[in-house]
Amino acid sequence: MLRSIQQTSFHQLISKLMKRYIIYLLLMFSICQSGFSQTTELKGRVSDDAGIPLPGAFVKLADSTYSAICNESGEFSLQAPAGTYTLLVSYIGMESQEIEITLPMEERLEIQLTSQSLDLASVEVVSTGYQQIPKERATGSFAFLDEELVQRKVGANVLERLGDVTSGLIFNQGPQAANDPISIRGRSTIFSNTQPLIIVDNFPYDGPMENINPNDVASITVLKDAAAASIWGARAGNGVIVITTHRGGESQPLQVSFNSNVTISQPRDLFYMPQMSIPDFIGIEKQLFEKNFYRSTENNANKPKLSPVVETLIALRDGKITQAVADARLTDYAQSDIRRDIESYYLRPSVAQQYALSLRGGGKVHSYHLSLGYDRSDADIVVNPSNRWTLSGGNQWKLLEGKLEAGLDLNFARQESSSRTALPNGYAYESLTDEAGNPTGIIQNYNTRYIESVKGQGLLDWNYVPLNEIGKLDNSTEAYDFRVSPYLKWNITPDLNLGVYYQYWSNQAAGRNRNSQELFYNRDLINKYTQKDEQGNLSYPVPIGDVLDVSENNSFSHTFRPQMTYAKVFSGVNFLNVLAGAEIKDRQGVGFSDRFYGYRDDLGSSVPVDWISRFPMYYNPGSQVSILSAQSHSGFTDRFISYYANIGYDYAHRYFLSLSARKDQSNIFGVESNQRGVPLWSVGGGWIVSEEKFASGANMPFLKFRATYGYSGNVDKSLSSDVTAQFVNFQFYDVLPQMRAAVLVNPPNPDLRWEKVQMTNLALDWETQNGFFAGSLEYYSKHASDLLGEYSVPSSSGKSSFTGNFAETQTRGVDLSMQVKWLRNSFHWSTNVLYSHLKEEVLDFEKEPTVNNLLGSAFLAAPYPVVGRPLYGIYTYEWAGLSPDTGNPRGFLDGEASEDYRELSRAATIENLQYHGSARPTSFGAIRNDFSFKGFSLSVNISYRLGYYYKRRSIDYYTLLRGEIGHGDFDNRWQQPGDEEFTQIPSLPASADSRRNSFYSNSGALVEKGDHIRLNDIRFSYSFSKVNMPWLPFRTAQLYTYGNNLGILWKASDDALDPDYQLSRPLRSFALGLKLDF
Repeated sequence: MLRSIQQTSFHQLISKLMKRYIIYLLLMFSICQSGFSQTTELKGRVSDDAGIPLPGAFVKLADSTYSAICNESGEFSLQAPAGTYTLLVSYIGMESQEIEITLPMEERLEIQLTSQSLDLASVEVVSTGYQQIPKERATGSFAFLDEELVQRKVGANVLERLGDVTSGLIFNQGPQAANDPISIRGRSTIFSNTQPLIIVDNFPYDGPMENINPNDVASITVLKDAAAASIWGARAGNGVIVITTHRGGESQPLQVSFNSNVTISQPRDLFYMPQMSIPDFIGIEKQLFEKNFYRSTENNANKPKLSPVVETLIALRDGKITQAVADARLTDYAQSDIRRDIESYYLRPSVAQQYALSLRGGGKVHSYHLSLGYDRSDADIVVNPSNRWTLSGGNQWKLLEGKLEAGLDLNFARQESSSRTALPNGYAYESLTDEAGNPTGIIQNYNTRYIESVKGQGLLDWNYVPLNEIGKLDNSTEAYDFRVSPYLKWNITPDLNLGVYYQYWSNQAAGRNRNSQELFYNRDLINKYTQKDEQGNLSYPVPIGDVLDVSENNSFSHTFRPQMTYAKVFSGVNFLNVLAGAEIKDRQGVGFSDRFYGYRDDLGSSVPVDWISRFPMYYNPGSQVSILSAQSHSGFTDRFISYYANIGYDYAHRYFLSLSARKDQSNIFGVESNQRGVPLWSVGGGWIVSEEKFASGANMPFLKFRATYGYSGNVDKSLSSDVTAQFVNFQFYDVLPQMRAAVLVNPPNPDLRWEKVQMTNLALDWETQNGFFAGSLEYYSKHASDLLGEYSVPSSSGKSSFTGNFAETQTRGVDLSMQVKWLRNSFHWSTNVLYSHLKEEVLDFEKEPTVNNLLGSAFLAAPYPVVGRPLYGIYTYEWAGLSPDTGNPRGFLDGEASEDYRELSRAATIENLQYHGSARPTSFGAIRNDFSFKGFSLSVNISYRLGYYYKRRSIDYYTLLRGEIGHGDFDNRWQQPGDEEFTQIPSLPASADSRRNSFYSNSGALVEKGDHIRLNDIRFSYSFSKVNMPWLPFRTAQLYTYGNNLGILWKASDDALDPDYQLSRPLRSFALGLKLDF
């Protein structure tokens, strides 16, 4: 009974509460409806005086709490009751405006703000690839290049536009840069991918950068710290480069632009690398001949080639020519140089032409852009052209009064390159023509006595006449790159939107190399496989005809990204921006190559061959070789799924907080790593001190502190958590038919995970009164952990080492960027200074390198880590000078000068090798001066690299005394006592001594400081304007010239060669161009 009463009371209570709640909801709905019925919506757009949107601009109704923040298109919307208001519009770096308005207002407001004297923060909107952020609200480290700076250089490669105008970014040079051309704030990995993540129009770009037309680029943003880049997660450890291309603007009249330029570059300098004189080399060959050095080569069954000098000496020895004839030949050789012939017949200045046409514009609901590009390049080797066509177009729509936005971008690129001429490779003193100027043969593969002996045996012509092959190669590649990117964005409320973005990308590349019978390669291949029976009849396992090599590589990817953005102003001073989304990517590729023999281009047919049998070589029947198949197949699958979020908070435009997090999963990570899914994250804060009341009277109108901390990552896509193997052609396929062989690539590793890069960034931004002096100073620390490294394992496992997440490095550095505007009247002069300093250190690495690894690392791309040292260093034997008696190189053994090269090598350890310093610049930057007067403009950029060493090349006596021409240092060698006072180049030994040569080539005598200052480039232009010249048929025009790689101004080394270009001279180039805007 009591329970029943209690239950009844409970139900009655609930019933009463529900009735009251419903009445309350109805009342609130009625009030809200009444309130809404009394409010009106104000819409507008804020831009600068050039019509560029100002995302982040603050709009507020005075003496009220009604306010809004402009979105990425500079648009805003706010609700307020009807009445008369003063609208306040502000943006850092722009003059604020007060506009009297009366609500309701049907038309949309178009508000243009004019620039203040501040320039550092004005209208700079940096892009992370997911969102655009006004620079004054950013806490992270960004380097921003606007269109003017991007277009300052001339060339077809967009990434080259970043060189020496971006703080913290350097283009590496030398042999170690082969796999690591660009570094942002040092290197964040050891063996994984070293390159920055490239974002093009908000999506990672997987294709060749040559497919991006620089004329289409509106801006480039480089993300350098964790707060800027961590939203890209496991792919952002090396930094991120965000490329944004042109778009049509809302309510923008049709704008047509045309840009054309031609660039002429020096041909390669074959005389750049010092080479010993031809007479000296002939003298060495004569000495070797007298010592019977070439006897073994003469008697070799494979009939290997011998130099013309040696062939002449053999003919003289065998009585086939007289002494007078031999002397005449040797005199002719001493006066010849094949490099001169190559320069005359093969090389010319390269010419690059570039043409670009673009159209863009838009109305209130539709905007569009279209660009066409054509580039042609004729290389410095004759008859080697390449072409590029690019097409880019897009449409953007605003539907349902801006509630729904839609867009579609299409990008297409086609690349063609053709190699129809190859440089010949002959002896230093061979000539490509005879005395009458007719093409003549040079020695290739076999000695001349053998080639003469087989004439008349029915073989194809076995002579190599290089000049007859100019333009006869048929080696071409063709590639197509295609991207389509549709999107939909639903503006649910003025503060909340939901977007769905998709991109399909594909790249198809095909190669074709046809070697016809006009080419020595083809005739040699057929001849050496030719078979002769007992009756002297010839048969051809490699059929007579052309040899065709083909290859094809096709890749494609799908990327899908739903994303939500929320931006809201609370109480007029609190601005919250939230972004969250997910990204799914599937990238796949397949490739193959094949070879066809006896090919006929007119019929498109070939002849089957016997791949299995081994055939006696015609020149040496004792050597049996199977025919090369050149067949290969490959493929890959790369899948990624990511979840990310970013929160930004702004209080009163003075205090800023940013938070970001991302979780990545991939089919290449181990199961356990994917399950743990440790997110990569960042936190950052900013304080604009100059907005404080106590700073209002200071002469520093812009002063901001920033600090960030967080993690990003890196991935090596060549590894997998699963067992992977590469199947190859079995070496003894003819013995064991249908036998497969596989090479173990990596064993199972369920713990395989992304590399993590922890980064701290502290920064100060400033600008003085009237923008006279502005800059940014940043200190950063990067701690990279879980880096892929190696440790040794028993050979019974099938591998000598195992790769896993074992290594650790650290980098600390400073980036300084400054601008001084000296003059700003009719004559403008400004100076931009970039300075970066860094210190890299390996903290942990399991596998210790060998002494030989370190000694040879100066000329290798692969790093050999040493704990406590930079990843790339210069290591040598300690140098004790030359012997005053013999001119032999000496090192230190137990503290004493020694010439015992066996013991010097045996006693060498990592600890007693001499470490000179980093092989990469530890300080670098540029100083750019810009001048303008009326329509004339001049920009001069000087770059510098400091704090590093390199090892120069020198004479290699071991190869010289085995018949190869040597380095030009031979002329400055030690020849008599006392020479050691002015030379460090050893004497010529009596015989080839590999240990002596190895010691010298790896000694400290060859180490030089790499510090230098370079005149990087100069741009000069004159601009025309219809404002000043009404009769012009175009709105503006600019005639410009550009010179690049203009030379070294100073270097610390006395070495004659460029510290960064030891093998080939950096080629000067000069461009002339015209840009028209209609």
